[in-house]
Amino acid sequence: MENVRQQGVLDHLMMLERAGTRRTERPQHSRLEELRNAIATLHVKRDRLRIETVAVKNLKQKMDQGMPLEDHDYGDLLQLEKALLTSRHMKLKDLQSAHSLIAGYDLMECNQGKSVCVSLHTAFEGVYVETYNMEVDLTRTVQISRHNIPPYVPLEMIAKQTLQTDFKGFLQTLSLHLNALAGRKQQISLIMELGTVKVIERNQLCNFLILMCKAQEESETVLCTLEYGDLTRYLPTRVTIESENTTLVESQQWRKNRLLLLEFPVHCALLTMRKMGSIA
Repeated sequence: MENVRQQGVLDHLMMLERAGTRRTERPQHSRLEELRNAIATLHVKRDRLRIETVAVKNLKQKMDQGMPLEDHDYGDLLQLEKALLTSRHMKLKDLQSAHSLIAGYDLMECNQGKSVCVSLHTAFEGVYVETYNMEVDLTRTVQISRHNIPPYVPLEMIAKQTLQTDFKGFLQTLSLHLNALAGRKQQISLIMELGTVKVIERNQLCNFLILMCKAQEESETVLCTLEYGDLTRYLPTRVTIESENTTLVESQQWRKNRLLLLEFPVHCALLTMRKMGSIA
């Protein structure tokens, strides 16, 4: 009887062990199934992304080569346009955030997000001068659709260098050109207010300037030619002093005057030259 009871207990223990083992194996088996399903899902997504990537690359090659598009290409074209617009909108948001820190231009989306309007502000010595406006088309290739930037500003050259690849760099370079132009124009206006210095020659870009001054002591006429080789700056890169009195222009004082014209805005340099008694 005792043996029967012990055998029954052993059988019951074995049954419990087997049940426990089955309970342990079941979750592990279920977990493996979940992992297999997840891997299969990721494989499907990976394959779909590969197909879409190849389709977009092929479409871009066709567009770059000017080849005609087939019916199935237009779905890929819509996807490509959507991806490009999303990417450009993200860049614009970055630019808008940067503008709050660096200023210089304002951005505003227009035409349902297909283009952006840019207002470029110019200033000189802390005073706003002029504002230029430009609309940039963001669909497919980035291109300028409208603007009121002066024709003598090298907009086409700047756009060719950076518009497609670096929109932020394009705006910054253009802003430098416009601000430098505004600075050079403002300096000419301030020179004219001096009265005794005459601007006898200038061009539209204001990067070539000839001034006629009167030397205070000798009453000689002195010509100062300023050339601005760097269109992104409002200071000249070369200054030439000429006069019939060669001894005067080769003097130490006029050598200092030449350095003043190179290192300071021209109206400030002329005021300093007047205070020092170099010009009337």
